[in-house]
Amino acid sequence: MQAKERLYLTKDKSKLVGEGDLRAAFLYAAPGDEIPASAVERFGLVDGSLAKGGKKQSAPAEDKERRGQEDKGEKGEDLSVIKGIGAAAQAALKAAGIDSFSALAAVDPASPPVVKGLSPRADWQSWVTQARELMKPPTG
Repeated sequence: MQAKERLYLTKDKSKLVGEGDLRAAFLYAAPGDEIPASAVERFGLVDGSLAKGGKKQSAPAEDKERRGQEDKGEKGEDLSVIKGIGAAAQAALKAAGIDSFSALAAVDPASPPVVKGLSPRADWQSWVTQARELMKPPTG
């Protein structure tokens, strides 16, 4: 079965949740990715998506672990691998045209753009530094 939406594992890897769910910790599948039959059965997927009726978690999000792998697709890179950028901040950044590590790395942290929906306490210095690090080629 092919995924029809972005699906994420929870931190303890016991559940599969949709994009925007505060419990999401690890990207499991993007649209078009093949999902094994064992996972379809285990997580109750229907037609490549989560079964309807699942509610998004509204409790405070736990600290995220670095996802390590970037998700490059039509919609840009997965900025939520950067510590401090969650689903809401990523959506706000992408809506403002900052949809890749290179776009974020190009921001001047001393005078960042005003981004609708982003906290005025956003840590631009940290985000820009992390984006620049993620752009460096691996050593070894």
